[in-house]
Amino acid sequence: MITTSLIVSCLIFLLIAVRQWLPPSVRIWHIMVAGASVLLVLGEISPAEAWTAIDWNVIAYLFGVFAIGAALYDAGVSHLIGRRIAAMTSHGAALAVVTVATTICSAVLTNDASAIIGTPIVLMLARALRLPAGPLLIALCATVTVGSMFSPVGNPQNILIATRGGLANPVTTFLLWLTVPTALSLVVVYLWSRFLISRGNDGTNFDLHDLPEPSDNGSAWPAYLAVGLLVVLIVADSVMQGLGHTQRIPFGIASLVACAPVFLFSPNRLAVVKELDWATLAFFVAMFIVTGSLLQSGSLQAMLGERQADLGELPVIALGSFWASQIFSNVPVVEIYLHLVHDWEIPELMMLAGISTLAGNLFIISAASNVIVVQQAERFGKTPFTFWQFTSGVLPITLASVVITYAWIAFVSTLN
Repeated sequence: MITTSLIVSCLIFLLIAVRQWLPPSVRIWHIMVAGASVLLVLGEISPAEAWTAIDWNVIAYLFGVFAIGAALYDAGVSHLIGRRIAAMTSHGAALAVVTVATTICSAVLTNDASAIIGTPIVLMLARALRLPAGPLLIALCATVTVGSMFSPVGNPQNILIATRGGLANPVTTFLLWLTVPTALSLVVVYLWSRFLISRGNDGTNFDLHDLPEPSDNGSAWPAYLAVGLLVVLIVADSVMQGLGHTQRIPFGIASLVACAPVFLFSPNRLAVVKELDWATLAFFVAMFIVTGSLLQSGSLQAMLGERQADLGELPVIALGSFWASQIFSNVPVVEIYLHLVHDWEIPELMMLAGISTLAGNLFIISAASNVIVVQQAERFGKTPFTFWQFTSGVLPITLASVVITYAWIAFVSTLN
């Protein structure tokens, strides 16, 4: 059954895919917001239904970590890390440090915040070491995505699974099931990124003055306190669940509480508000509306028919979540999957988390963190790569990491 919601969703992906031929002023979030607006104007989804379709827990978490990320940048963290890495004489060692630092940041602050913090670091590295910026930014996108896979707060789709999947202890569950495939996949990212960097030379000459310099007024401690609070709240929630407590600390609430020191004590709070990635938040809000309209239209349910009963099988989850993420992005795909399947087991949830995350490494639109890297680079006046340059650069990483993750989860599931 073809509906207006399905047609609009496909058009959104098509426009993003051919965005390189659109006017430079047209951004990815513009296309998503325009699509959501069309659905609202056509009555495919009412304002009340759109409000309900938006997962405000995810939006709240992203707002908080975006604020923390902006505060960290404003405090000079990106410049400090970037300069220290750029001082390294070995390109391989510098890339290894970027990979490890980006992974830690993704696991704690989500892949989206890691993309915000990591983009200026990579641009500084490209300029200082005279490396091609395009391959380095592609390596950043891949690392941000893979590094977020083993954490329940590593990315928005993991947050959805952790909060709606009925997991008793999300932190422990994700670590036990996904640490090994994450580590193996990061090795693939590192090796392939070194190859891309050695092969490519885009002739880009980055000027460090293009990157806004952070303020130097002793404002770093609220940002560091915010990071500490976020880690403490997430770990505390995990410990409480491990001890059998039924009370939860919603990730969205934890994020808002954690970012409070930034707005209460930082002298640069107005700059943080200005630098906060509102475009990506708008992208997510619009994406939830588009997804809600699509679910409400019944197009997917009608197209699936009797096959909907097979959605909970491991091979179907892997194939379905991977390819559907290329059309609708991984966050709405997970949202749809959690609505269509009701009796979840841990292996199935981990397969959904792992493969939907790794699916973000195929197209720019497949993961919001990719969008953020592009938008951040464009804020600094740089166009890093085209849609298809990105895909050709990450395709080997995508294939290898998906195979590794599927094989590992399928193997571990046979032991339980």
